[in-house]
Amino acid sequence: MLFATTVLPHRQTSGGEIASAAFVRAICDAGHEVTVFGYPRNSHTSPPGSVPMPARAIETRNAGLSSFTWLAGALATGRPYVCEKFRSPLYLDRLLRAAPADLLVIDHAQMGWLLPMARRLAPRLVVIAHNDEAALYARQAEITSNPLKRALLRREARLLGHLQTALARRADQVWTLSSTDKAVFDRLGTAKVHAMPLPARPVPAFYPVPQTADIGLLGTWSWDVNRAGLRWFIDEIYPRLPSHLRIHVAGRGSEMANGAGPNLRGLGFVEDPVHFLRSVGVLAVPTTAGSGIQLKTLDAIAVGTRLVSTPLGLRGIDAVPVFVASAQTAPEFARSLLAALAAPPVARSAATAWAEDRHRRFRAAISQSLSALSPTRQPALA
Repeated sequence: MLFATTVLPHRQTSGGEIASAAFVRAICDAGHEVTVFGYPRNSHTSPPGSVPMPARAIETRNAGLSSFTWLAGALATGRPYVCEKFRSPLYLDRLLRAAPADLLVIDHAQMGWLLPMARRLAPRLVVIAHNDEAALYARQAEITSNPLKRALLRREARLLGHLQTALARRADQVWTLSSTDKAVFDRLGTAKVHAMPLPARPVPAFYPVPQTADIGLLGTWSWDVNRAGLRWFIDEIYPRLPSHLRIHVAGRGSEMANGAGPNLRGLGFVEDPVHFLRSVGVLAVPTTAGSGIQLKTLDAIAVGTRLVSTPLGLRGIDAVPVFVASAQTAPEFARSLLAALAAPPVARSAATAWAEDRHRRFRAAISQSLSALSPTRQPALA
């Protein structure tokens, strides 16, 4: 199998990479040979079974002049910017050298620029849709105050909508991370769509961690959609909490929390998110927009950290354990946080059982979906 993704996922430094790595492991566990193609974040040696492209900046904010080149290419060709930034003749050449394979996996809609060449690469196609990208960009357009940025985001949403439709019509299967996104792709095309119960990352053996914060927040806050949730927490929920509570915000962009209050601290990027989750009394997940699934929610449940989330933050989780609370409004969210802090510790056995069950179901779903792809079936790639 050829697994074409954006960023080589072996370092698992973002939610997307963590999810991609889980899919690769599950496909291998099902007995298949997988070669992973993607861009490394740096020049470090890539693991066996991967084909790295020349290193490039992944995030636009770090891309310098390359971002203008990608934008010019996108405007000239009518492609989405997020596809143009990953498009590369060298990437395609290395895929063609490895072809033909039994199956091509297009991981992320951003890799949809490969769709015209899919038949040359493999007779069957699976698309992994981490999010409803069109809806995400439409939401970003709604919340930005910059007119030029709003116009570009609306363009991106429109073009990604067309691309998602093409992927859903021309793939054998589409794998999503939530039932909500499954419903979107069910409506778009003819592919068989499966909502995969993505598991949490393997949890290290239990070790005691001093509690350094009462409430923790974890995420990539430099992303507009996530930053809107953090802003809602700071503006609406934080003023309703007692001033003696220690509140730590971790992840890229969390520095925006510094200065918002004497007991609110932004830690920046953290190397070990599991350690952070174990060091807080309760995790707050103030999600106000998004699709797919949030890995921090899965990880918090797996390590037995109590958490309070909006209903949207629990998307993709079909069996919510009793130590997870859902709150829609700011007053309800604040009350739920205080109730979670007063509750007894979560039994490690309950968290472990939940994580193991989800992992088993994920592996079974991947294996069954791949088994359903008969070698004689002809996909609709014309």
